[in-house]
Formats: sequence, C-alpha cells, structure tokens
Amino acid sequence: MIEAEYKIVMFLDILGFANLTLENKLDIEAIKDNGGPLHKRFGRILSTPNKLTEVFSSFHSTLEGGLSLAGLRCHFTSITFSDSAFIVTQYLNDAVSVISNLMCGFLRNEVPVRAGIALGTFEAIRFKSDIMPDSGEHASHFLGTGVVQACQAESCGIKGMRILVHPSIEQLFERMPTNNLLLQVLQDCDYSEIENSIGVKKEINYWDCNSTDEKTTWKRFQKMWKEAPEESKKHYEATANAIQKMRITKGHPLIKNLKRVSISRKHQ
Repeated sequence: MIEAEYKIVMFLDILGFANLTLENKLDIEAIKDNGGPLHKRFGRILSTPNKLTEVFSSFHSTLEGGLSLAGLRCHFTSITFSDSAFIVTQYLNDAVSVISNLMCGFLRNEVPVRAGIALGTFEAIRFKSDIMPDSGEHASHFLGTGVVQACQAESCGIKGMRILVHPSIEQLFERMPTNNLLLQVLQDCDYSEIENSIGVKKEINYWDCNSTDEKTTWKRFQKMWKEAPEESKKHYEATANAIQKMRITKGHPLIKNLKRVSISRKHQ
C-alpha cells in the first residue's frame, strides 16, 4: 500500500533526440495544423519525412495511443513536452503495465526511449496555455521528489532502451508476498552497470515473450540498431543484452539471431 502523499512517477525520454534535431530540417509549416487527432496532425509531417519528424511523430502517437488504451482501466496523470513525458499514478501494477506496454510499442514503432520509475511526491500546481496570433504563453507547474527521482533513474548512466528502477521504489517490491506475480517483472541490471551515483540496480522486465508481435518488435529493433549512428550503437548493444536476460528470466530461450554491431573504441 502506498501512502496517500506518494505516487509512482515515470519519466520517458527519446534517446539521441538532440542530435536528431541538429542534423535534420524540421518543416514548421507541416505541424501548424492544430486541429484533429494527433496522428492526423502528424500525418502532414510524414508526407515529407526525415528521421527527426518520423521519430518525433511516432513518439507522440505511440504515447497518445498507449495512454488512451490504459485510461480505460486505470487512472493516471500524463504531462508531455517535446521529446519527453511524465506519467503519474497511485498504483504500482498500473504503472508497470502502462510503461511496459509503451516500451514495447516504442520499439515496434522504431522510437528509442529510456525510462525511469520512482516513488515519491508529485504535485500538479498549474497548467496554462494562452495562444495569441503572434505569441503564446505555456506553463506547466509541477514538482515533487518523484519527479526528481524518476529523472535521476532515467539518466543514471545505464545505456539502452530500458525502464530503470530508482531505489525509492524497491521497498514496494520488498513488501510484497513471495507469490505476488508482480515480483517477476523486477530484474537485476548487469553487474557492470550498477556502479552509478543514483544506486540504480534494478530494471523492469517489459519484454512480452508471448505476444504475436514479438518477432516484429525484434526485427524493428534490429533495423534501428543497423541504422543507428556509431556513437549510439552502445545503447542497442545494452538493450539486446537486457532483452535476452528478460527472456531467460521468463523461462524462454535466447533469441538466436542476435546481431551484435561492433562499437569503435572511441565511443566506449
């Protein structure tokens, strides 16, 4: 049971988005249409796609679709901005379900995302958006220890498309009876990864071994890996290792066609 003042806070962030933005031209006119559903607004971007607009639109459409589906069965608060998002809920099982489904969706849609999850306070103070013909004022006033700790977990230095668990949330798992199925989603990070200043040692096992989409997800991940710039391939190496471990933990064999891409020494 979580105390009333505490929430489960998740922070998601697109990996390598700064470089994508600097290296690709954004057609501003393609995103000025603010009417209609999100996927239709971004359809204009995809009519003249580049890597930046593809990743950006896929991130937001996947997020919106996943949260809309999750909203049918659980309550949460979501705050989205640029290449990042916060998701907040009261219940751990809802948090794990939402973030796991989203991570698989991001991989299927070729969006490299890393997430952090934490237990702490969260207060939404004020949200405001005033748009005028030639200017605008947008404010998102929220804060809390959960916000800080979720960001710390995501940026602790562990590579890859992972859901990294802040130490603050481990106590919830420790209180569970040993037969609680939710314990099966908590997985140790690799020994070489746990020496970080935040103390992150666990991650969420989000890989869906039983899904009919598993082969598609893996193929899309390999496509991303192949096309990734050299300096980003370390993230794919770490992700592949984590996914293999997730499968073993769930009693499934290793994926045989694991393709490792060499990483040059200067980027290690």
